[in-house]
Amino acid sequence: MRFRYKSLKRWSGTALVALAVGLSGCMGEAADEPDVQPPPAGTEAPVASAPTDDAIAVIGGKPIYRSVLLDRLIAGYGTEVLREMLLQEAVAMEAARLGIAVTEEELDREIRRMSEGYESEQAFYRAMEEQLGMDRQAVREDAKYRLLLEKLATKDVEVSEEDIRNFYNEHRDEYGPRKQMEIAWILTGSAEEADQVMRELESGADFAILAARYSMDEMTAAEGGNLGWIEEGDPFHDPRLLEAAAELETGEATGPLELDEGYAVIRLLGVKIIRERPLEAVREEIRMRLALERAVPLRALERQLLNKYGAQVFDPRLSLE
Repeated sequence: MRFRYKSLKRWSGTALVALAVGLSGCMGEAADEPDVQPPPAGTEAPVASAPTDDAIAVIGGKPIYRSVLLDRLIAGYGTEVLREMLLQEAVAMEAARLGIAVTEEELDREIRRMSEGYESEQAFYRAMEEQLGMDRQAVREDAKYRLLLEKLATKDVEVSEEDIRNFYNEHRDEYGPRKQMEIAWILTGSAEEADQVMRELESGADFAILAARYSMDEMTAAEGGNLGWIEEGDPFHDPRLLEAAAELETGEATGPLELDEGYAVIRLLGVKIIRERPLEAVREEIRMRLALERAVPLRALERQLLNKYGAQVFDPRLSLE
């Protein structure tokens, strides 16, 4: 629920999650014996006496081979990951040819923008690590790639100062003062269960402990149910949840709330007002936004660059489509 940055490469998160599934499947097939029973109590599991250099793990005395793992990864995720690797090279070559670069200042500004809605940049990086398996360097490299691609796409697009000012004036709600609320929830499957949570809260139970015990939202249950900082009117969250939170004082809880996901008990953890951002602070952000609307679609540009620099795939299991 907390993660909202949707511009990261698709495989950065989804393929890493799927990787665990792929590994599990690989191990199960390598053993080649279904429904293997664990050794009797008091005995030790057999150990492979001399695993070959290709073995990277062992289970029940049977090795898991690196070649089997690599074949599984290539078959499952190789095309998408290879495409990203080729694109990194193609975009870098085209940018070098044109003398286009992303400065550290631009990258830092983009990271700050991405971090909006999190307690801090450090909290944002932690969320990326936990939810996508991407460390700080990987997040910055991905953001840098995207900024570089956007610069290539918009290098010949003209955006006038009048266009920028008109856009700013028409979207003042995006850049004016905004209220954010830090909300925690305990999502349950029934009103009765949510009522039970409220009774325990009223008896002095700890909200975080109840979240770990009752909440169906596995992503937030271990964090005390914390959904993070949410902007008032955020379209990514149920308006019933936001309206209920807006009626609370900091530290108060309410429920049950009937939501699309189930029945929730929520607590307001904090409130803050985001100051207005003047035109000078968002001019480049608006310019790029308007330029991208007029530029060639990024996916089309990627295909053009792959063709321009002669990307070829030699493994018949993979393709660039």
